[in-house]
Amino acid sequence: MQEIENHIVYELLKTKYDRIDLDYVIMPVDTEYEGEKTHKNAIIEAFQIINIRNIEYFGEDYKITLEEEKMEAHQSNVEELLQFPEDDYYNNRLKKNRAFSKPDPIPYWFAFLEPPHGNSYLKKDFIEFNEALFPNKNHCEVYRWNDAFSNYFDAGKEWWGTGLWTVFDKNTKLIVVIGASLTD
Repeated sequence: MQEIENHIVYELLKTKYDRIDLDYVIMPVDTEYEGEKTHKNAIIEAFQIINIRNIEYFGEDYKITLEEEKMEAHQSNVEELLQFPEDDYYNNRLKKNRAFSKPDPIPYWFAFLEPPHGNSYLKKDFIEFNEALFPNKNHCEVYRWNDAFSNYFDAGKEWWGTGLWTVFDKNTKLIVVIGASLTD
């Protein structure tokens, strides 16, 4: 698998959604799709790609390591991945502060809208971005992964939280790896 560097989502991350602090890696599945095994291989490849990105940003001292035997997946679905809180806070963010406890494990919407350093994105931004990322959301297979197999998650374990999701689009044969691990 090789990253699709010219995917429209990467352009959105550089322009309109440049305050999203998540790692996204989008790759074609160019071999026979084998369910969880394909998702696991995508993570291994994605972490290599993230390593290259991190070296450019942090230098040679930071390298992601992983232990494949500790990787565990929980099959999910797009509805769960894109599930949103029921209140209307993220429709306009008119309240300056919102009192709530951090969900554990953190859901994708929280990782997108509540990074440690903040952003002003709304529910409509979350929907728009993910429509570009998952144009065939009814034809996707989703896994959520544990955080015990890599030092990638160390920062998030300090405070904010961690998340790792893989999404395979059966129509486009693309797999998306979404990683969340940040701290203040």
